[in-house]
Amino acid sequence: MDKKQIKSHQQIGQEQDLFFLTDIVGSGLPLFAPKGATLRRILQKYIDEQLEKQGYEFVWIPHIAKKSLYEKSGHLEKFSDDMFPVMKTKGREYMLKPANCPHHIQIFARKPHSYREMPQRYAESTTQYRSEQSGELEGLARVLALTLDDSHVFARPDQIKEEFRRALAINRQMLTDFKLDYWIRLSEWDPKNKSKYLGDKKVWESMQSLMEEILKESKIEYKKAEGEAAFYGPKMDLMTTDSNRKEWQVSTIQVDFNLPERFNISYIDETGNKKRPVMLHRATYGSYERFLAMVIEHFQGAFPTWLAPVQIMLLPIADRHHEHAEKVKKEMLENGIRIETDTRSERLQAKIRDATLQKVPYLGIIGDKEVEEASLSVRRRDGEDLGTMSISSFIQKIKQEIDKKI
Repeated sequence: MDKKQIKSHQQIGQEQDLFFLTDIVGSGLPLFAPKGATLRRILQKYIDEQLEKQGYEFVWIPHIAKKSLYEKSGHLEKFSDDMFPVMKTKGREYMLKPANCPHHIQIFARKPHSYREMPQRYAESTTQYRSEQSGELEGLARVLALTLDDSHVFARPDQIKEEFRRALAINRQMLTDFKLDYWIRLSEWDPKNKSKYLGDKKVWESMQSLMEEILKESKIEYKKAEGEAAFYGPKMDLMTTDSNRKEWQVSTIQVDFNLPERFNISYIDETGNKKRPVMLHRATYGSYERFLAMVIEHFQGAFPTWLAPVQIMLLPIADRHHEHAEKVKKEMLENGIRIETDTRSERLQAKIRDATLQKVPYLGIIGDKEVEEASLSVRRRDGEDLGTMSISSFIQKIKQEIDKKI
């Protein structure tokens, strides 16, 4: 793609009315218009379906917690510069959550678990909050409120390899479906700066050795990056390159021995004794906001049919064609197709131009012939004329593209 033609996700977001920022709400706090919110819902439905197939259960947590939770987790000790300050109210101290893992640990700890009930897999799309410098905020790529498709697995030590592979399979499938190239980065701690991390050298060497072992057994090539680990454990990051050759970090998987120890969680083994689980942190998109920034730039707003906020724009030529357009719209909505109708008193060519600029995958033109035949005349956004199609044939075509992720 010609560099001169490449647009940022902010430009495309404004042109297609996906998201925006306002001074009165604040920088780093994007607002999503209906089409942008549709993109978010498509992403959530996609990942929820993938996780459900892999045996994850869905949970819900609040957006604040007592200060003591983050003291216990180590976030206040190691991560306080990136957290919002304590909120004091009616004699209590609360904080906006900087991470979801301490909350999910509490869900695991709510009752005893037998070794037969392991692993426990919890999933949730939820927002957490980071206090970034104003100069570091950028559209959707760097925000103050970031929503993660966050999952945590609590597993027996003998299960952790399989759970890691399962998590990696989900993430790789997503990258395939979004037509993204990627490479794997193994993010390790910086042994020269031990104060940044929880746990001792022995624990860190064990976690990093386990991750390398899993990657090697899976015959997956990777590159090491010292100092890029989370403060509680090493992580495997999927680094992707978009169609403009711009690199992004998206999916991550982390092995964690430290937080289970700090919260003293356990399961009951076959001998009736308490055993410490291994914790796996995993996310497929990373944050929805950053992932959307990448996807918008990757496709330059020309989303594939399955992902497009509007999959077909109906263009009635005259007012007398509106009734047929409404019938077509109703039938397509009943079949789960995202559709809009341009009922403006504009010439057809103006409507075609505007829908093309919005990069809607298909345009459905309706005139006298289409009303008489109960059909529509179909064009692609690239200008290709597909001719007249019955409504049922077009619905079948769209559904096939959605199923095949094209």
